[in-house]
Amino acid sequence: MAGADVFAMDPEEVHKSVEILFEIEEEVGRQTDAMATANAEAAGPLKDADTALGPALEAAGEWWKVHRAGGFCGLVGNTGEYLAVCAEEAVEVDDYTAGDFASVADHDRYPGRANANASARPDW
Repeated sequence: MAGADVFAMDPEEVHKSVEILFEIEEEVGRQTDAMATANAEAAGPLKDADTALGPALEAAGEWWKVHRAGGFCGLVGNTGEYLAVCAEEAVEVDDYTAGDFASVADHDRYPGRANANASARPDW
């Protein structure tokens, strides 16, 4: 890759981080599936007894699986995919990209990040 010698972080280290993100995504998915299954099993006798708690318990497990943990897994996976591509093709965070970040970032969303990675060069 052209310009790889200017990376502040070795692309291989980024790939190792991506692998960890993918492992987290997978583990959260496994744990969430187990929790939703356990909720459904616990809800069975309550549903059989015609209580309102049974369906609510089952629905809560599914909601958590799909909306809460599923959303988290999606964000973790997407971040990992993005970082894997960046490790191969993007410019590493350096003075140039730190300056771009300071120019285009939403500083209400990222308070205190203006020029966080910029150099102390006098011409900055």
